Formats: sequence, C-alpha cells, structure tokens
Amino acid sequence: MTSRARRRTHDQRGAVVSVWTAVIAVTMVAVLAVAVDLSGLVRAKQAAADAAAQAARQAGQQLSTGTLFNTGRLEVRTQQAKTAALDYLKAIGMTGTTTVRDGTTLIVTARADYQPLFLSSIGAGPIEVTATSSVRILRVENGTER
Repeated sequence: MTSRARRRTHDQRGAVVSVWTAVIAVTMVAVLAVAVDLSGLVRAKQAAADAAAQAARQAGQQLSTGTLFNTGRLEVRTQQAKTAALDYLKAIGMTGTTTVRDGTTLIVTARADYQPLFLSSIGAGPIEVTATSSVRILRVENGTER
C-alpha cells in the first residue's frame, strides 16, 4: 500500500470519529438542556406548593372570635381569609384561588408559569404549575378537639 493510500484510509477513519464526536456532543448538550429545564420545573412546582401553604397559613389566621364566644365553634372569617390568601399570592407574583369549606377548612390553590430556559428555543412555551394546600382550623382543649 502506498503512502498516499494509507493517508486516505487514515483520513477516512478520522472523519468517522469526528462525526461520532459531533453526534455525541449534540446529544449531551440536549440531555443537559432537558435536565436544566426539568429541574427548573421542579423548583417552580416546589415554589408553588410553598406559596400555597404559606397563603393558607396566612388565611387561617383570619378567625371569627365572635362565633367562638357565641357558639363555642371556631370559624374562619371567609371573605377576610380569601382576601388574605390572594393578597399573599399576589405579593409574591403568583395567582390562585381560595375556597372555605364548612367554615373551618380553607383550601388554597397557587398558580405560576415556568418559562423553560433551553426548550423554549424549540417552541416549548410557558408551563403552568399549580399546587394546593389546605388548613383546618381546630379548637383543642387538653389535647381534645372541641
């Protein structure tokens, strides 16, 4: 085999390795992009869950002491509780809904949008994340629910 033929054979093998290197590099970048965007989505869901819990706690502080004195039953002031929860969500840049059930259970759903960093370049738009939290108001004396 002449030296020219050897060079062509060597050059062809180098081209195959270069193609595989490029394919592997593109694949690794794509996997990294998906991993970054999925971790951002998980963080957004955790933030929504935390916001829902904190908004429910905030709303749960809106108690009707008049009902407690008159009937012995502890109830949430419905309108004030809803307003407190929605104000909290608005203050941290989220939206949501609130529901008061049976006068003692408050349910808060927080909503936020997550904009992917890398996947948005291929058309993945904002992803809505939601989380729900509930608070039940109890009156307890000596370890017994009243």
